[in-house]
Amino acid sequence: MMLLVLLVSLPVGIVLAEISWLVFAGTWFHAGIHQIGANLHEFKRAVGDDARQAALLHSGRMTLQFSLSVLIVLVLLAVIAFIVPWMLAWSPAQQTVYLVSVSVAATAWWLLRRWHRNSVSTRTAAPQAHAYYFWDRCLHWLALEPAIVRHLAFDLERQYALPERIASTNAKGSADPADGAVYVCGLARSGTTMLLRILNQIDDFRSLTYRDMPFVMAPNLWKRISRHGRKELLATERAHGDGIFVDVDSPEGLEDIFWNTFGTQTPDRNCLGFDEPSSELLNGFADYRALVANPRTEPAPANGVLRRYLSKNNNNLLRLPSLCADPTATVLLVYRNPVATARSLHRQHLRFGISQNADRFTRNYMGWLAHHEFGLDHRPFCFAIPEMDKSYTPDDLNYWLDYWNAVYRQVLVQSKLRFYLVNHDGLRAEPVGTLDAIFAVLGVQADSTVLGQQIAGPDSNNNDGFCPDLLRRAEITHRVLLGSPKNLYSPTGIVRP
Repeated sequence: MMLLVLLVSLPVGIVLAEISWLVFAGTWFHAGIHQIGANLHEFKRAVGDDARQAALLHSGRMTLQFSLSVLIVLVLLAVIAFIVPWMLAWSPAQQTVYLVSVSVAATAWWLLRRWHRNSVSTRTAAPQAHAYYFWDRCLHWLALEPAIVRHLAFDLERQYALPERIASTNAKGSADPADGAVYVCGLARSGTTMLLRILNQIDDFRSLTYRDMPFVMAPNLWKRISRHGRKELLATERAHGDGIFVDVDSPEGLEDIFWNTFGTQTPDRNCLGFDEPSSELLNGFADYRALVANPRTEPAPANGVLRRYLSKNNNNLLRLPSLCADPTATVLLVYRNPVATARSLHRQHLRFGISQNADRFTRNYMGWLAHHEFGLDHRPFCFAIPEMDKSYTPDDLNYWLDYWNAVYRQVLVQSKLRFYLVNHDGLRAEPVGTLDAIFAVLGVQADSTVLGQQIAGPDSNNNDGFCPDLLRRAEITHRVLLGSPKNLYSPTGIVRP
């Protein structure tokens, strides 16, 4: 039993040291101490009672704010340290050995951190899984692997940021900060990222970004803790190798960490599915949307109108009925011609299979984000499997065309739900007209001509390598999608299959 205590204490000590290093060895802590000293110096120099009183109030407020932030960090460290012996109901002797071992491990890791501080060159890589150093990987494991940490982070986030945000909103008589959400979804490699990046440039919206990693369940708290200690990284091409460049402020599909934490997955580990969200879960998700869209750490928009939550989550195809039931929300379901989608999915499956074999962390990283679209841990949507040919495997190009057909046939079955279809090929062929239609349904003002310049031209399709019968069935499904009245815009220049 003592061996277990020692084995558990090592990673806990490393995690405690890493969080402590990030907070207390970074610029934030030293800047806070310096600011308190500067405020006291300003108070001494103030002339007159009014000036002294104003300086005293300012100094007191800043000191209290800084102290509370430090207290929150200390509480978090204490919870992490003591939750293990509490959960395992260890004896007093075991707890003593555990605390001593944790202290030794944390101290050793802190000293190792100091030794490495000047030997590690400045990172210029984008926030990809392969770019993280060992201590970053430990922090990501802590924030994303144990479900109890994700639960705790969200509970602390609610207590820290939600009451003030709601109180402020109610005082202004504004709408619920969770209202007006925009969900961009569709099968992977259908153009959802392109649309997300376009919408994210409009001030009306706020999406999760790489800056929110790894404590995605507590975006306000994490920004507060890490705002002075994070490096501004140069944008570089993302791991997909598709010409999309990202940096820490790039929007990304991170929302599924919430659903993985609180939702109930189907028991079949060979496919991806979730039980329909309960009303309690949807209420929690409304809180999460409010915390992301209008974070306490950022000023409100100049016009005083609350920002709207913007999401890109391909897995939202699994919960369309619940999302579409929100009368204030808008669901934009993107589709792309089946041949281009299947080729892209097949290419990414092979590409990520190689990188995940070479680096276990890359595989874990995608699993934490519930990105099972391709790669070694690919899991198709459970609703698609009955429609698919079991003889195809993900290494076969035809598998992905079959998968495309099964997914969008299910989309057509749910056509009575309140969502809009966005034709990705149409967006690329006539970006201005398509964006105008999207902006109109979202009720926002934006320059579609300027934003449309960021969109590349249409694909050139090649049907070689596909099963003729499978290709015919996918083309039929594609024609039905193109003819659906749910399309926001139907460009005349689109070549029908």
